[in-house]
Amino acid sequence: MRARPYCVVMALLLLTEVSRLGEGASNPGFVARITRHGVTYARDYGIAILKNELSTIRMPDFSGSFKIGWMGSVSYEFKSLRISSFKIRNSDLSLQPGQGVRASLSNVYVSLSGYWKVKKAFITLEGSFDVNADGISISISLNLGKDNSGRPTASVGHCDNSIGHVSVHISGSLSWILNLFHERTEDNLKKVLSQKICEMVRKSTNSYLEPYLRSLPVTMMIDQVAGIDYSLVGAPQATSTFLDTPFKGEFFHLSQRSPVSFDVPPIGLPQEDDQMIYFAISEYVFNTASWVYYQAGHMNFTIRNEHIQNLTKLVNNQSTSEWNPPCPTSESTDVPTLMSCISSSLLPLLREITLDFPIHLHTKSFEAVIPQLNELYPNMELELETSPESAPFLNFTPGNVTLMPVMNVQVFVLLPNSSDRKPLFQLRARTNISASINVSSSRISGSLTPGSKLQLELIHSNVSFFSLESMETILNHYAAYFIYPSVNAKLKEGFPLPLPRDTYLNSLTLQIHKNFLLLGAKID
Repeated sequence: MRARPYCVVMALLLLTEVSRLGEGASNPGFVARITRHGVTYARDYGIAILKNELSTIRMPDFSGSFKIGWMGSVSYEFKSLRISSFKIRNSDLSLQPGQGVRASLSNVYVSLSGYWKVKKAFITLEGSFDVNADGISISISLNLGKDNSGRPTASVGHCDNSIGHVSVHISGSLSWILNLFHERTEDNLKKVLSQKICEMVRKSTNSYLEPYLRSLPVTMMIDQVAGIDYSLVGAPQATSTFLDTPFKGEFFHLSQRSPVSFDVPPIGLPQEDDQMIYFAISEYVFNTASWVYYQAGHMNFTIRNEHIQNLTKLVNNQSTSEWNPPCPTSESTDVPTLMSCISSSLLPLLREITLDFPIHLHTKSFEAVIPQLNELYPNMELELETSPESAPFLNFTPGNVTLMPVMNVQVFVLLPNSSDRKPLFQLRARTNISASINVSSSRISGSLTPGSKLQLELIHSNVSFFSLESMETILNHYAAYFIYPSVNAKLKEGFPLPLPRDTYLNSLTLQIHKNFLLLGAKID
């Protein structure tokens, strides 16, 4: 079942009251902004729902007695009261800077009907009656608390109403008897109706809004490694047209949570209000994710021969009709000859062509790059290990998301008939990477594409000097066909937005600003 649209926006509107908690003013990683369109949306749907709820008010039966001259004391009873019509002619929902959310209904009309009974000794008379109540005004203010977990709690801070005029029309045998004390009847009905209106407002808040707010996620598990913290922080800022609600927006390690060692940059939201709601997601959110997975060792890659064999099968299934390289590419071609050809004449073009030949992690395959390697370790397999020197951080600039990772690459030879391996050389690799951010109705995902070739620096070598240029060619292909696909497969999973249950976004827009991205949307 879908959530009531009114609750979706109202859940965020109510967060203004958190400002009463007086918490610190640390920068949030995530901000939700409600615009005037969102307020209008909440008003229209909220009034419709409130009207429906108020129309279900169950009026209690009431009874009493009165004296009529020579007849003496007569008892009466009004029962089976029900609302037959409920009209709201004027309504308003507004943000009150520093106060909260205020809803007001005015010029409300209610009609009720029911049955009456009069009893004197053994004589009983009964009939029907109609009540018209007009000029009703209702004023509601909504407060929000916050539990220890950072989840909001809603309550009605103030509810007041006034009823301008009530008229009772009684029909039935001897109805003139009841008309003798219609003022008392009207006063009783006005008192009961006034009490029931605010009672129903509080009930609706407790039954619908409060449970809906409790479904707002505070922490969410991403996978077996990380979770994300969406608890409320700081003091939301409300104006007459905007409401900005701050969330922590921080990834954390599930097994051992530790403080992040870098600060949250400020988010300067633009004055846009075309959409109902905006989400400002700081680069801090993404960088805490990078920090957590780096600390957990999930950015380290080991490339072995079996990976290359799987790659070869994949590439051999791809069409090679789109290019015609000058070097021979058949499986019978001597690999050293092939590598020499590529290194000398095709280095600038190698990144642009499809890899349809196997470069095995084998000492003989690398003979063209490191001539002595196969002599020192004949016909032995190699292993590559790559790991970042530090957690790679995204950099948000207007229209672009980039990162500049620095990777350590170590190459080992696997000794035959043994589980031992010997280090051959260590490289430092630098590159520029472009990131693309994708947003669905409830998740944010991404992908990486190389912005430049890997630039290598030799850190240490236990073998003779070799050409870094040729090694760059090989490693660029390993990165393009193994590392990038592995990373992008994980990034494609993305992470969820902090939305209450059964809430989805549509008509999405995405802008990249300095330090943050801005997601605009309408709400389902």
